[in-house]
Amino acid sequence: MNRKPSREQGSILLGVLGIVFLSAGLAATILTVSSSHRRVAVRQTQLEQALYVAEGAVERAVRYLEANIGTIGSSYSTTGSLGSGTFTYTILRSNTTTFSISATGFVGNVHRRVSLLRVYQPTYAKYALWSRVNGVIYFKSGEQFNGHVHSDDQLYFTGNPVFYAPVTSGASSYGGSIANVTFHEGFELNAYEGTMADVDFNSSASTSLRNVAQANGVVLEGNTTITFNGTSVRITNPRAGWNNYNYVPTAEGIIYVRTSTSGDTSTRPGRIFLQGGNVSGRLTVVAEEDIMVRGHIDYTSDPRVNSSSTDALGLIAGDDVWVDTTAPNNLRISAAIMATGKLSSGDPGSFGVVNFNSGPPRGTLYVYGGIIQDTRGAVGTFSGSSMVSGYDKDYSYDPRFIERPPPYYPAVSGKLEYTNWSEGR
Repeated sequence: MNRKPSREQGSILLGVLGIVFLSAGLAATILTVSSSHRRVAVRQTQLEQALYVAEGAVERAVRYLEANIGTIGSSYSTTGSLGSGTFTYTILRSNTTTFSISATGFVGNVHRRVSLLRVYQPTYAKYALWSRVNGVIYFKSGEQFNGHVHSDDQLYFTGNPVFYAPVTSGASSYGGSIANVTFHEGFELNAYEGTMADVDFNSSASTSLRNVAQANGVVLEGNTTITFNGTSVRITNPRAGWNNYNYVPTAEGIIYVRTSTSGDTSTRPGRIFLQGGNVSGRLTVVAEEDIMVRGHIDYTSDPRVNSSSTDALGLIAGDDVWVDTTAPNNLRISAAIMATGKLSSGDPGSFGVVNFNSGPPRGTLYVYGGIIQDTRGAVGTFSGSSMVSGYDKDYSYDPRFIERPPPYYPAVSGKLEYTNWSEGR
């Protein structure tokens, strides 16, 4: 016997069908959402991978630049693969020592871009004190250094000197005691910080200091006396017939004094006698032999008082830089000083004081800038905390020289540094 479906049975069937359709719709929604989350997760992973590829490409660009810094042109670009992606990077030259690098990493359908907006060769003006040979010369109580101090040689310490910037040594040990020494930014052994062997005084290269001076300043021969006179300098040079001649340097000035091989032997040496004075503007003074300091050298606008001062002086000697016996007590020198010893096989290349170990104490030697020397020279002697002869030291670093050294100051070989890092998709 056949029975007709009841209304209750039809209602149940419609309810079941509704539940089925609802479940199917919910499942479809779940699958859609899951797929969307998966795509987002994959994209996020690819974005992170692309950033790693871009950063790796920048590292490769830096290594390439280090190896080819002397020959690279105005720009260089290349592509390659790294890990799960590919990359392209470009190196642009801003000037002789400054570059920018941009790199893009590609993974799947995404890319990330990383840029180093200023990659540069640091110059030796970045150091408060640099030497290849330190000798047994101690850092002692009362001395403070607020710039990078380095020696390839062993460093010696006594008492409680204070170092506000990094201290590095190429040696594997140190002398004396550091128990009471304050290193605000650490003390590192076995450190490499370039070599002055690459400083080019007078080769035929267009970048040698002599040829740069020929193009942008003045080249003189033989003994030369210079007095700073604000925006100009007074120069006495017998071979040029100059007697207190008023010379006005260019905006990025350089004066180069070379050694002569002919004429009066008394005037042949490429030696400079600095009588002192005030320096206005930017100037580098280079001697193939010694530089003798005989008077206070100050900036017209002291950067410690006027933060916008652009006055800067570089002193570069092929042999030594000496404080002469005629220099006043409590001598002031504002300059980035470099004594290479490069042009004389028997010369140590030191910054020091003539007759440092004789006569009564001469007060304090104030240096604002930096001292770079092949072999560290002595400026005085002491017993305990008391000066016996020569000068006590008060050396302050000019932090402007990290990014803007004096004109044409030699670069540290084999080193690159950077500022202004940026990242974007």
